[in-house]
This record gives sequence, C-alpha cells and structure tokens, in this order.
Amino acid sequence: MENKNVMGELIYLNYDNLDPEEELADIESYEKAKVYLEPRNKMCLFILGMLFANGVKIKILNEEELNVPDVILSDGSISLNKVSKSFSIMSYVWSRIGDKDFPSPDFSNVKIGTDKLIENVKRMGLRVEKINSEPVDKKIFLICPVRNATPEQKKWMEDFVVEKYKEGYTIHAPHLHTVQTDLFGGYAICKQNAEALASSEEVNIYYDKSSTGTAFDLGVAYALHKPLILLNEEDIVFDENNVMDNIIESWPFNEKVKTKELCK
Repeated sequence: MENKNVMGELIYLNYDNLDPEEELADIESYEKAKVYLEPRNKMCLFILGMLFANGVKIKILNEEELNVPDVILSDGSISLNKVSKSFSIMSYVWSRIGDKDFPSPDFSNVKIGTDKLIENVKRMGLRVEKINSEPVDKKIFLICPVRNATPEQKKWMEDFVVEKYKEGYTIHAPHLHTVQTDLFGGYAICKQNAEALASSEEVNIYYDKSSTGTAFDLGVAYALHKPLILLNEEDIVFDENNVMDNIIESWPFNEKVKTKELCK
C-alpha cells in the first residue's frame, strides 16, 4: 500500500520509510487526512502528532476495527469504569469533532455514549484547530513516560522539575501538570499537552523507547519547530533501525538551543 494525495486529502495507508520533513511540508498544506490507524506504530503516532498540531481533520480508514466504549449508561450517568485512554479512542473522538456531517440532522449517526458526549461539546463550539506556537521565555515542556513510568523515572523527573524551578524556569511536566482524567479517551489530554508545548520555549525529553505517547508528543513538537534537549542521552543506545531514535538524533530545530549554550 502506498500513501498518496487525492482530491485535496492526504492519505496514510502505511508508515514505512517516511521522511519527517517531507511529511510535515505535506501536512502543512492539507486540511484533511485519511489515516489507517496503527496505535502501536510509533511512526503512525508521530504523524498523528504533526496532524494534530496543524489542526488537520482526520478520517479513520479502519474505524470498524476500533473498540470505542459506550461510557453513558441507560440512566444517563457516566460510567467511569468504562472510561479508558488510548490513541484509538482519542483518534475516534478527533475524527468526529472534525466531521462536518456529525451529528447528522436526524442524529442517526449518534450511536454510542461517546458520540453523545462529542455531540454536546461540538454544540458548545469545540472545533479541530491548529495549535499556534506562542513561546513564553524560560518555559519548558517535558516529554516523558507517564502511565508506565517506573518509580526511579518518576523520582528523576520530579527532581529535575524542582531543579528547573530553582533556576527560574516554568516547566510543564505531563505526569504532574496535565489532568489525566479524560472522558474523551485522551483527546483532552493531548490538547492540554499540545497547548502547553506550544507555549514553551523549548522541549526537554526524558526518552523512554517503550513509551508510545512520546512519539505523539514528538510529532507535535516537530510540527511546531521546537528545539529539543535530550536529558538522559548517556542512558540511550541509539539504533539506526529505530525510527524515533533517528528522529531525535537528527532533530532539525536546535539552533536556538545551540545559541543559548554558546552564550553561557
């Protein structure tokens, strides 16, 4: 399967051998994209991050494969036990928010509880929109593992945050500052993180190769042309066959970081 551009839509059918700079140039030129969703594929998540930052509306080509929970019970209450976070659910919500035909006039495509929640927030004006980069001086966004972070990683990151505060920085660390409760499968989390990232002067990353969320956040940072500092480089063995390793090693937006280091 090959990716292609058709009738004003960008189509992603697979994620092999993609060049980030070329993909970003395409993404910046399109308002819509069709994606074959592979939520465990890190290049897919990286592409999704770039699409998300650019406010591109998506259509999921394999939507029938998604298992989106019905979070609203028959009595109208929300079952928090059924609320789960995944890029499958988050992408489903994103696709519905950007779909001009959802809800239909007769509400026939509002089929599950999650659809009802999306219909409500669309009625209140929620739209798929471009995330604008408006950096604040000495503000840092920390990309790091969250759900599966080890106690040692959490301790390291919390010590790092304290140290940066002492140095006069403002820092947004998702595990500390992003609300992790999300009725929309992670869409609200991704939006809060993307806006915090957009308002940051630079991005620091505690790189955990096993973290899938890291790939999405890196896609957002790449789309916003943010400088990137790798915090735990001494612990990383880079693999030329690992797509995220290659993206981090060849990050093209670090001139600002280099200038800052020369001025010290």
